[in-house]
Amino acid sequence: MPSLTLLGTGQDGGVPQAGCACANCLAAFEGGGRRRFPVAVGVCDADGGMHLIEATRALPEQLQVWGQTLGLGRPVRPDSVLLTHAHLGHVEGLGQFGREAMGCVDLPLVASDSVWEVLAQRGVLQPFWRVDLERVVSRGSGGSGGEYSVAGVRFEFIPVPHRDDASDTHAILISGANSRVLFLPDHDDWEQTLAAVGHSTPLAWFASLRLTHALVDATFWGADELPGRNMSEVPHPLVEETLSRLGNRRAGDPEVHFVHLNHSNPLNDPKSPQRRAVEVAGWRVGQRGWSIAL
Repeated sequence: MPSLTLLGTGQDGGVPQAGCACANCLAAFEGGGRRRFPVAVGVCDADGGMHLIEATRALPEQLQVWGQTLGLGRPVRPDSVLLTHAHLGHVEGLGQFGREAMGCVDLPLVASDSVWEVLAQRGVLQPFWRVDLERVVSRGSGGSGGEYSVAGVRFEFIPVPHRDDASDTHAILISGANSRVLFLPDHDDWEQTLAAVGHSTPLAWFASLRLTHALVDATFWGADELPGRNMSEVPHPLVEETLSRLGNRRAGDPEVHFVHLNHSNPLNDPKSPQRRAVEVAGWRVGQRGWSIAL
């Protein structure tokens, strides 16, 4: 049966982050389950094909987690790779597929035109062959950015606004016979995203997609999280705002998991009042190894 496994839940740098001595990073260095790999998802299709969404610097560990979750007794070797955008943390592991490591040849890589252009400039595409996504509808109309189908699973790319300094950005709707999961690890803010998809609230959008689950951007909890830095330069919807827009979970609402946590986010602390607020509202903070049947 097709399945989806959450392989990482951190922002691009993961937790602990390089060179950081904040309380969250120190706790992660000490162990106890506080580490977070950069965000990634693994999908197993109905024929046993393995499809990796995002290629992070934690690729070896994530392929091992994926294999353990599926009970394979070995790391997974992906049969295709899909990318939401070209920011470093989402593509940093692509080099591991090359001759210096896994030695892959003609591995399908599914991404938008602009992501391909950026990766070609970086010279990391030697192990891959291109899967073209039909450019169906422009971003402003809230339409599709193309789709990729495998045995029993469909991946639909949905354009979302996100600091397009490197490439454009897509959410991915992952659909099987039993579940429909929205993977939305990065976007700038709810106002722009909802305008792009033609809905007034996140839950109205989720309902239109008939979601069972949503993995949503939770990079920062609040606006004071990066002292000395202008947070408008790294736009993401604050978890405080997302919770306000979602309210308490009601019957029929999809299961929402907060992912892409920056190392500064208080949700990293399982005993924090912020974590308690998420859980009391009926939502979840993403956990590595979480898996569902698609």
